[in-house]
Amino acid sequence: MSILEGLANVITNPVFYFTVITVTAPILFATLGCSVAQKADATNMGMEGIMMISSFVGVVVSHFTNSTWLGLLASVIAGTLMGLFVAYFALVLKVNIILVGIALNLIGPGITAFFCYVLSGDRSTTAAWQTGRLPSIDIPGVKDIPVLGDIISGQPVLVYIVFILVAVCSFFLYKTRTGLRIRAVGENPNAASSVGVSVNKTKTIALAISGMLGGFGGAFLSTCFLSYFTIAITSGRGFVALAACTMGGATPLGSLLTSLLFGFFYGFANFSRALGIPDQLLTMLPYVAVIVGLVIYSVVRQRNELKKLKRGSGK
Repeated sequence: MSILEGLANVITNPVFYFTVITVTAPILFATLGCSVAQKADATNMGMEGIMMISSFVGVVVSHFTNSTWLGLLASVIAGTLMGLFVAYFALVLKVNIILVGIALNLIGPGITAFFCYVLSGDRSTTAAWQTGRLPSIDIPGVKDIPVLGDIISGQPVLVYIVFILVAVCSFFLYKTRTGLRIRAVGENPNAASSVGVSVNKTKTIALAISGMLGGFGGAFLSTCFLSYFTIAITSGRGFVALAACTMGGATPLGSLLTSLLFGFFYGFANFSRALGIPDQLLTMLPYVAVIVGLVIYSVVRQRNELKKLKRGSGK
């Protein structure tokens, strides 16, 4: 079988699209989190560290309580606390928020490796624990539909939650008072402050929500992808989420579309190994997609800005 025939088999295989949706979920959780923070002009650069630490916390709690659901809750709480950690250093102590995020990304691998060794005796993984996975859901009626049922039904429960959260985040940002304040602070903090909106409080809320969503993403990696924690569990997904947020214009719908794009390349890399393509090329494929996507986004944005300038000068 030639490579072209193999590619055709991959693209026409419903299991491939099932995998794409699955691998999109943690990226989408993190992208939504980055988007909420970005709307408040509070870039959450530490998403990679948030996902890693919350993933580890979830596994530890799952192991010692023998409950994957409690592990999920612990991951979400840990993510929220780390979002508040970013807010405290950036807004109260006045540390540059980008530097706070970078510090969190550097802390993540170190602190998880340390406590992984202290608690499990292994420096890089808790595979010996095997803490279990969250359940998958078969959708009644849909699972019996040819092709569509194979793609949509039977996904882990967090997959359905993240797609619901796209609509929830959209409603929250555009239809609620808090969402309006978040967008107002992000667009013009001085104007928002002049009408009584607390800029720091609003940014703190946005960063807490961002961390919470990152906690969901981290939990997904260690309770749906795997049933344990490993030091390389995030594999740069937090950074991919930052790129997806930028490309999607920090909107829920844009986050969904760009996350699906990167999920497609992650899924494609997994399926194409059987075609004889070197693993090194497949591993770098999602990151190449990030770079190409950002370049295209930058070019399109610059063109739009030039058009606006020309229209303005024409008037």
